[in-house]
Amino acid sequence: MTQNDQASFAVGKMHEPEVERFVSALDRQGQMDVVQALREWVRDRLELTAGGTVVDVGCGTGEELLQLASIIGQSGRAIGFDANDPMLETARTRTAGVPKVEIEKAEASDLPCATGSVDALVSERVLQHLQYDPAVAVGEFARVVRAGGRVGLTDTDWSSLQVLVTDDPVATAELDEVRARIPLPFTSNQEAGKHLEEYCAAAGLAVLERQSFILAEFAPAMIQGVRAGLSAAAEQVLEQHELAAANKLLDDALGRDALRIAVRLHAVIARP
Repeated sequence: MTQNDQASFAVGKMHEPEVERFVSALDRQGQMDVVQALREWVRDRLELTAGGTVVDVGCGTGEELLQLASIIGQSGRAIGFDANDPMLETARTRTAGVPKVEIEKAEASDLPCATGSVDALVSERVLQHLQYDPAVAVGEFARVVRAGGRVGLTDTDWSSLQVLVTDDPVATAELDEVRARIPLPFTSNQEAGKHLEEYCAAAGLAVLERQSFILAEFAPAMIQGVRAGLSAAAEQVLEQHELAAANKLLDDALGRDALRIAVRLHAVIARP
């Protein structure tokens, strides 16, 4: 399988109910204060004006693309790329009738854009999911953005994940020790957010600004999902008695609504 055949997400393999749950999860995340602040921080630094061309790589539901389209107006172009058919269908439905918005299927490493044809490009929480070196995708981003344009990248550093028991610091410390011993099961490039500046440097992009955010407003369903993922990964490295003790701490904290998770997001603004 070539890089261009490898989708950034596995959404295309989901059944319809799973796709609906995934889209609902993206919608909930989009309403988080931190995610909204992060998007605004990036958007305000793209130097977009009416008539410009902006690209959103991994556009998902199309939510942020609509915000970008409102800046460039009817004389500009807002292009959303995604590698997954269910996401493309959702984005097309939600952006239908909005002038100058285009939704196309493309892999991050192979964008159907002429060299230097884009004024600004954004990609949010996509690099962590790629099945190849994220630097390859960032190199492609650098190719399509014109000299003096802007690239806004945001991604997660899952190695920063904290599992917190709000009413029990001893349990928090014990779970933190366990978490440090197990491989995180969430994405292909767990530390993508931490390496954004390295990817930019390799692509010849100069980083102008950087910011980080702590995401902690996870809904109960997401917390339970992370708990399940950690538990499954822990089975591979913990002794049975250690696993039982960790699961008891997690289950007890969940039962009294005291389990929280937090992870750091990084964002950079760069230019060719």
